[in-house]
Amino acid sequence: MQPILYVFPISHFSEKARWALDRAKFSYELKALVPGEHIAVLKEIATETYVPVLQLEGQVIQGSSQILNHVDIQAFGAPSNQEELEAEDKIDNQIGRGLQTMLYHFILGYPEIVGKLFQLAPPKKADSVPPPERFDLISVILRKRYKINPKNVEAVMTNMHQLTQEMQSIYKERKFFNGKHFGRVDLTIASLMGSLVFPKEAPATAWFESVDMPEAYYDWRKSLGVEDLFEHLRGFYKEFRTQSK
Repeated sequence: MQPILYVFPISHFSEKARWALDRAKFSYELKALVPGEHIAVLKEIATETYVPVLQLEGQVIQGSSQILNHVDIQAFGAPSNQEELEAEDKIDNQIGRGLQTMLYHFILGYPEIVGKLFQLAPPKKADSVPPPERFDLISVILRKRYKINPKNVEAVMTNMHQLTQEMQSIYKERKFFNGKHFGRVDLTIASLMGSLVFPKEAPATAWFESVDMPEAYYDWRKSLGVEDLFEHLRGFYKEFRTQSK
């Protein structure tokens, strides 16, 4: 069977898996799912109900890091070393999962934004899109899942500020994290920060361009003080991101 990659269109972890597969020239069918409706689909093929999921003949790989493991050598020409794996895990947790918390923290008060971002195809700026069905329930579920409460949001802000500053300092010293070539950490931080950087080559950017994000989101983004890092990551997208789907 043709491998199938199940994703959410705006998911930065989905983008991490897509970029890795595309860079490895791995042939796959892209299957976009609507959040909420994805549960019934994934229950049939995977042990958990989160994306990304790569379905192969007789095997299912769930999670962006696990999918990246599957194509690590093909994507980067050599196995990623332990330092890269540890840095990837830190970025996944503090930036990747942190951004999930922050994004929903800022947009759940704007059902029309959520409605647009949950579409399977990118809406136009002028389009009027209703909130997802049963939005009140969805909001409760998301607040619980991503721990959207004042104490956790403050902790996430602190952790993201510290790590993005750290990564900015690293990239001021060298182009690539490993000092040699575009690698696993570079792909990870670029893809996971897509909803802050908005590179034109990132698939999800079209969705974010269709909405006016809350002013508080941009204020927080600016407060990170990492415009140099944003520009560096845009460079990674321009030089190394080629979409197959």
